[in-house]
Amino acid sequence: MSLKQRLLIYINALLVGSILIGFTVIMAVAKKEVREEVLSTQALAVFAIENGIKNNPDYYLFHQDNAAFGLSGLSEIRHLNIAFIDTDGVTMDQTKPHLDLANDPPAWFQNALAIMSAPLSSKTIDITQGSQLVGHVRIQPNPVYEYTEIWEHIKIGLWVIFIFVILINSFVYLLFSYMIKPIDHIIQGFDNLEKGNYKARVSNSGITELNLIGNKFNGMVIKLRQANQKIHKLSQDLLSVQELEKQELARNLHDEHGQVLTAIQTEATSIRSAKTIQSRNKSIDSIISLSKNMMLSTRSIIKNLSLGLIDELGLEDALIDLIESWKSRFTNAQLTYTIDKSIINAINPQQQAHIYRIIQEGITNIEKHSKPKNVSIKITVLGPKKQLRIELINDGIKKDAKKNFDRGVGLMSIEERVSQLNGRCKISINRVFKITIDLGITH
Repeated sequence: MSLKQRLLIYINALLVGSILIGFTVIMAVAKKEVREEVLSTQALAVFAIENGIKNNPDYYLFHQDNAAFGLSGLSEIRHLNIAFIDTDGVTMDQTKPHLDLANDPPAWFQNALAIMSAPLSSKTIDITQGSQLVGHVRIQPNPVYEYTEIWEHIKIGLWVIFIFVILINSFVYLLFSYMIKPIDHIIQGFDNLEKGNYKARVSNSGITELNLIGNKFNGMVIKLRQANQKIHKLSQDLLSVQELEKQELARNLHDEHGQVLTAIQTEATSIRSAKTIQSRNKSIDSIISLSKNMMLSTRSIIKNLSLGLIDELGLEDALIDLIESWKSRFTNAQLTYTIDKSIINAINPQQQAHIYRIIQEGITNIEKHSKPKNVSIKITVLGPKKQLRIELINDGIKKDAKKNFDRGVGLMSIEERVSQLNGRCKISINRVFKITIDLGITH
């Protein structure tokens, strides 16, 4: 169901409810007024007849030959039915009905009015001749005429209300159709965005609420465009890094393994041509030494390519090995580290791999882009929820580092790993370059 249809349903429900409440109030007021008017007329008729009999007893004497009061000649009585009934219960004379049954209000309307008040009772006046009772006059309230007038007024009111409801619905429909036209522009913007158009924008509509949506949409598009550019750049950088890693691996294999294999081949050839046992043993020892060096070199390459070291040593020792290895290569920098052992064992294997790579990438980033004198690495527990905090701090920054700061593939890789762990990464540049990472621990 569309918003337009919902709005029309709500408005019509409100109108119908208001009409029903108003109709009920009108019925109650009308019934009260009708009752008061009918009872007043009845009281007046009783008073007139009783006083007429009292003041003119001869005029009201009952005559057998002319058993009538002339009630049938009264045609303008609206609120009462007056009848003369003899002692046998036979109606001898009565007033004429004022309306045709065809013009009476519907029965449900009369019943609705009757429900709202107590029934109207009739009045009876005894008629005597001398001391003998000859009959009585019954004055019965008859509010049908008033009901008819009220019904006619209500019918006119219902027609007015019907026309009013039609006009209100038409006005709301046209107004709402005009007001939601800017939504079509927003939908068009989403369609363009879905097609990959990151330049899509929603123009100002002149409606405050829709302008807020449009501004949020435009802001979202800008962020998506920036994220798309960031992903594109990251993809290019990753391809470049992969090529560099391949080249480095090929160079290491060529420089180290190639030379070692050549030396082993040379020593093996010399064994064949050795004339003395001493020279032969010397070549054998050389081959053994070269093989050990080659094994260590291979292990170092495998260590850098895979995380089997974590399974072998555990995260804490693997990190210490990584840090100590860096310290041995960069003796000009003073590196200190703190590792909270209480939290290390609570980290699941997937998080351990990411944390190791984050530290490794951070150290590599310092190695490539800084010339620090002091480097600090801290892995600690933060707060009662036992969040893991990682801090990488170095003082090897340039004076204009904050102004010309640009995230390279290393920092983007760190941020991506932190994002995968649903953590937060903050980079600050002041007197030192500091990376602060907060991670929730999943056991």
